[in-house]
Amino acid sequence: MAALILHSDDFGLNREVNSAIIEVAQKGCLGSASLMTNGLAAEEALEQARDCTGLGVGLHLNIVRGRPLSNPEDIPSLVDNDGLFLNSVARIMTRSVRGKLAAAEVEAEYRRQVEFMLERDFVPTHLDGEKHSHILIPEAAQAVRKLSAEFSIGKVRLINEKALLKNLRRQGMTIKGSQSQRVKLELLEWRSRQVAGIWGGLRHPDATFGVLLSGNTRYPDAIDLLQAFVTLDSPKTIEWMFHLGYPFDENDTQFNNEFGGFFLGKARQEEVEFLLSDEVAEIIGNHNNQFGSYLTL
Repeated sequence: MAALILHSDDFGLNREVNSAIIEVAQKGCLGSASLMTNGLAAEEALEQARDCTGLGVGLHLNIVRGRPLSNPEDIPSLVDNDGLFLNSVARIMTRSVRGKLAAAEVEAEYRRQVEFMLERDFVPTHLDGEKHSHILIPEAAQAVRKLSAEFSIGKVRLINEKALLKNLRRQGMTIKGSQSQRVKLELLEWRSRQVAGIWGGLRHPDATFGVLLSGNTRYPDAIDLLQAFVTLDSPKTIEWMFHLGYPFDENDTQFNNEFGGFFLGKARQEEVEFLLSDEVAEIIGNHNNQFGSYLTL
């Protein structure tokens, strides 16, 4: 049967995201999260994770939104006139295509983010990226290859969802995503095939889930999906990606100045409700040996 990694991105983004991740993990319904080191509550996230032994913590590499850990003057190709990231994967990719994105600057910022965790005695379980930018941006993919070897981080997220969706359709379950999410999934899988060669021996789950359904995981609709996953014979490992969080003051000045506004607010709460449901707890309890993190990959 398939092994499942129930994972949340954006750990450290703010206290509300941290609270949701920790609560769900302590209930035994989340095995993995990845830290956004430039989040407003990144330090607190790691402190809370120390007491949550069932939670594996990876690194959510981020050159998309927020304030960099590096001095903005040292990474001018990654930031705007205010010293903030561009808050747009499309703008970053445009700079890359035009030859105006410095690979050395991407590597330098990524290195600072790895060091942020290591300096606090956390070795990332794996590497993934904000908006999957570690896959989409060639300079980022090259930096992942170099830093994973340098810091002995042997696991990474790639996107491989369509084969899993086909498997679900054979069981009579159809996932209906928007046209924009379908295009996004095609692009991510195409780039994943490309960077898999660059990354060589880095390990990754056989399948991922969450791109096509992004923002639409709701209780009780998704219960049947989880039940289907635990009974699959193939793929061997599946990462289900979430973005957990509790209600947040969307008028928070510091957050809006740095991150351009809160995002996925309602969807985050709905994902928390799903993972905290009695049905999910029962499924995990009945198949406990199938659930883990990137540590068990």
